[in-house]
Amino acid sequence: MLGTRYRGRRKGVAVRAGAVEQARREARLTLAQVAGGKFTRTAIHLIEKGRTRPSMETLQQIARQTRKPIEFFLDQDASSALSERQAQLRELERLSAARELEKVVEMGNALLKLQWGAEDAAVIHFSLGQAYCRLVRPTEALPHLKAAREEFERMGDEWMTVETLDWESSALGLMDDPDALPLANEALERCRRLEPRAPQTEARILGHIAGMYVVAHSWVLAVRYYDAAVAVATGVKDLLQLAKMHHGLGRAYQSMQQPSTARQHYDKARALYSIESDLSSVYRVENDLGDLMLEQGQLDSAEEHMLKALAGSGELNMDRRGRGFILANLGEIYLRRGDLSKAGDHLRQALNAAEAINERVVVANVNGLLAQLEERRGNPDLADKHFETAIRILQGLGMPDRLRDAHMEYAELLEARQDMAASHQHWKRAAEIGRLASLGVKWTGTPAAELKQSSSPSGAA
Repeated sequence: MLGTRYRGRRKGVAVRAGAVEQARREARLTLAQVAGGKFTRTAIHLIEKGRTRPSMETLQQIARQTRKPIEFFLDQDASSALSERQAQLRELERLSAARELEKVVEMGNALLKLQWGAEDAAVIHFSLGQAYCRLVRPTEALPHLKAAREEFERMGDEWMTVETLDWESSALGLMDDPDALPLANEALERCRRLEPRAPQTEARILGHIAGMYVVAHSWVLAVRYYDAAVAVATGVKDLLQLAKMHHGLGRAYQSMQQPSTARQHYDKARALYSIESDLSSVYRVENDLGDLMLEQGQLDSAEEHMLKALAGSGELNMDRRGRGFILANLGEIYLRRGDLSKAGDHLRQALNAAEAINERVVVANVNGLLAQLEERRGNPDLADKHFETAIRILQGLGMPDRLRDAHMEYAELLEARQDMAASHQHWKRAAEIGRLASLGVKWTGTPAAELKQSSSPSGAA
């Protein structure tokens, strides 16, 4: 009978008239693309024309494919159609968008204790992984991101798979894991195959890859990827992404010994971050400006920028990543001034901050500075140990440019000590690392401690 035909079926969610078709057209998708193989084109067509109401599962699919929030589709009276659990998921997504990261972690872990469908569980895992990344807790992020990616892959949701790949590569990057770059490149390749294109996501991935090249001291590649990211981000008028790209370009040009160009990009980044009210990033630019001034020997200006960065990071309760770098730069400023006591205090704080989150590049940098400090204090054995630690860390990270620089700095210290044989060995290793790096070969040669021993009279025997 007509009156009983739909008895027992789910009522469905009341959607705003025309919202589904509007979202599809704005995303430049076909009916089949919105359906994504999960539903029929006819089903989506009937929903667009208002002839049937979507289930929450169907509406979630439409929202994912069109990149719209669920709320975009709901009419004013539809909030009651959201179950308590769906409302919880929406709240988790709101907290993620607002970057209330500790609340995301608390709520997400609580939600995982409940029974969820695989799709909803994947969304919770993704939110948790993203939050842990932003809190610089990559070891906690990775299991959630891997779980989310497995489910998105199984569902055939290529958009969320790309997003998860990008965050997974970022987590590995925070751990200085060499697998970070190949994973980021996979994310970029798959992002560029998306239909329709996702320029905002593409710009973010390009920026992440560029940042990895900055860490590896591959400046030309870093600039190339940052320039590509700027071009994509400009097209979507994403000021925050543009700020990040200019910030990265500043670092790259600074390392390429082009301070005036670096300063221009830093100033652009600081202005754009300010427009977006991203004060934590404003202070990070202050840190990098201080580093630029330090390289130019402008110690007073460098100290001013660094103290602003340090105070700002404390006031905003910024994440711990970067604090060790700020403290290390302040330590170097005081070392150059000859204030060894103040330098030592800041370098010890820097080492503790970096070790607390396994920030190995900063740990290596601080050990290099501590070596110089101990040498000036008349403790050559301690200086040697610190340099050996720095070189060992950098060799393990597979960063040839940084490793070469560490050997050169150690060679200069040994030369000033009149230990010419040991100095020669480190100059030789620096040249060899540079040659191999130009050929794409990783240096796996003699550790620093053995170099020192082999150049001594006992080692020569």
